[in-house]
Amino acid sequence: MSETKKFYDRYWKDEHIKVNSFDRHPGEWTDQNFRFHLDFFKPYVHGNALDFGCGQGQFAHKVRPWCLSVQGIDVCAAAIDRACASYPDVKFLLQDDDRLPYADCSFDTVFALDVFEHILDLETVLAQLNRVLKKQGNLLIATSELTRLKTILIALTALDAYFYPAGPHVRHFTRHNLKDLLARKGFEVVAYCKNRTYFGFIPQGQLVVATKVR
Repeated sequence: MSETKKFYDRYWKDEHIKVNSFDRHPGEWTDQNFRFHLDFFKPYVHGNALDFGCGQGQFAHKVRPWCLSVQGIDVCAAAIDRACASYPDVKFLLQDDDRLPYADCSFDTVFALDVFEHILDLETVLAQLNRVLKKQGNLLIATSELTRLKTILIALTALDAYFYPAGPHVRHFTRHNLKDLLARKGFEVVAYCKNRTYFGFIPQGQLVVATKVR
């Protein structure tokens, strides 16, 4: 975890090597971007919520009116310090090790927005998220999506930059391999949409709702 912390401290300070626009941290949530995500996720948002990989805390703060309570957690100390200072209405914690500091079945809803593509050991993370979710709780995901056509276009135009070895994205998903991985870790995908598109049909990313079934 310590090397991960070092990288994301640099990442949130924009001090890591950056070779394309995908290598910058998300920054502030615009109202338009927040509404786009909330419009899709809202039917599945309820009860006690956790924003996993909360960054600087803005999404957790914005979504609070739709939840009974919201907490946030992140591996980056700089981001958590900013979140605590900016949004005292939300409880934020720094993640120190692989085991999340919450009891089993603590949350009805977990957000993982622009997080999974940054995680090396996704199996352990999904096991932890499953553990802290209640049965039939919802895991709400925003992450990357590759299609055959998108992969071909990247290969032809931006292969070196897109897969640059110092970049923050260490995982790359298709709609189907993400669904398969979630199923293996006790989740069933119940809703999906493209997280906007290039040219009306090439996905920029994907939004996924996965319910804990075991």
